[in-house]
Amino acid sequence: MSDSLSQLLKNHNQQQAEVKRQNEQLKKNAVQSTNELTDSLTEYVNEGVTEIFSKQKELEQLSRKLANQTTRYANQTQQWLTLVDSFNMSLKELGDIRNWAEVMEHDMKTVMTTLEFVHQGK
Repeated sequence: MSDSLSQLLKNHNQQQAEVKRQNEQLKKNAVQSTNELTDSLTEYVNEGVTEIFSKQKELEQLSRKLANQTTRYANQTQQWLTLVDSFNMSLKELGDIRNWAEVMEHDMKTVMTTLEFVHQGK
């Protein structure tokens, strides 16, 4: 009976050792799977973050370019407004000269008429 008890104990110990070995292997597999999942998730997140940073950099560059173009267009628009104001002033001056010439012509005609009247009166 002692042999059979000893055999049972030996079998039990072997089964326990086998269960322990299987549990260790399962634990090792679970840790490895968890590490692989973590690595995959980290890589996925990093790709997203990298893409976001890339897009942010591109947007910043486009924003600076747009600001520079806007400044250039504002300056050019100001130059055009100055040119138009100058042109309007020139037109006004021409109008003033024309008016002055018409007044002078009228005055000269008046002087001529007066001189003709004086000359005929003699």
